[in-house]
Amino acid sequence: MSSCGIASWADPVLTATLRHTIPLAGDARLLSADIMANGRALLMEQAADERICVRWLDELGERGPPLLWDTDNCGDGDGYDPETDRLVIALNGPPHVFDATSGALLGVLPDHPKPTYSVEVAPGGRVVTESIDGQRRVFDLRTFACLARHSTRTFRGWSIPLGALPGDPALTTRSYIRDGQWGTALVNAQTGRDVARVRRPYGGGPAFCSAAPRPNALEWVGVLAQGDARDYEPAQLLHFTREGARLIDEAPARRVGPAQHSLPGIVRLSFLTNDWLYTEGARRPHQAIHLPTGARRACPLDDKTSQNGLMIDRHAVSVLDLDSGDTAPLYPGEAPEEGRDVQSISPDGTTVLVSTPEALEWWSVTR
Repeated sequence: MSSCGIASWADPVLTATLRHTIPLAGDARLLSADIMANGRALLMEQAADERICVRWLDELGERGPPLLWDTDNCGDGDGYDPETDRLVIALNGPPHVFDATSGALLGVLPDHPKPTYSVEVAPGGRVVTESIDGQRRVFDLRTFACLARHSTRTFRGWSIPLGALPGDPALTTRSYIRDGQWGTALVNAQTGRDVARVRRPYGGGPAFCSAAPRPNALEWVGVLAQGDARDYEPAQLLHFTREGARLIDEAPARRVGPAQHSLPGIVRLSFLTNDWLYTEGARRPHQAIHLPTGARRACPLDDKTSQNGLMIDRHAVSVLDLDSGDTAPLYPGEAPEEGRDVQSISPDGTTVLVSTPEALEWWSVTR
């Protein structure tokens, strides 16, 4: 029975069962494997000559052709859009767009003079890219037209609420301290204009602030921690809507090191799902908060999460149900063997990919 009040004794137990094992190619080292909504695993491999290659592998063992080669990779630069059946891949250069069924190269997204380190697909056949030149760009995957471009130094985070505004624009957040006020806003990334804004007075002096948009909603969360390296006050976490702000959490600072310097209780925010918010900072353990109910649970990290609230835990080699707190091991026997790593979970939460030094495993997950 969960202590957070979401699940009950009648809830089914989370289970994971090994479904298929596919040997890995002996001439390449697996760097990562992401399961796409079409069921294929997108592999990033390093060849014997140190070059990096991206290709797919299906559950029956069929290996697709090499899609993209480069000497290095810059970050998490791949995304699959089931709406257009297009695959976007960036290694150490601009994003390339492929037909996800045939593997045919359809083109390269323009206006990326510097390597791209992040690729995220969005509703409406769009993709959001971030490059080391400090720019976030929104593209139409059908036409390759750039819909928006903004500096990531100004805006943190992004989301796309489904049908919430005309044109369904990408939304980002803004957080700043000025003239004795903490200002935070939800911003239309295509126009740069605030969709909603809240200003709150604070005590003045040094402070830390940040914000993150809630996916698929005209809402966001923000954190403010007043103080400096010697003495931080409890970090205040607020949930912002167009009607105002609601305090949902306070995290005390923690003193560390011989000099007992103070660190803010919360310094980073990210949404694991539409409802589960991950908070990280000096407070231990890190917390996940369920916005609709206020329930919370200790959360070791913000790893890859499915749309229905199942999160992989690489450290424990398991899958975690955020709603119930149940966990299911992703290994045979009493403990995981050396070299076993959880790679990815499918968007619907039914499949998890696990790698060993010799193979890639498909696991079925039920709750």
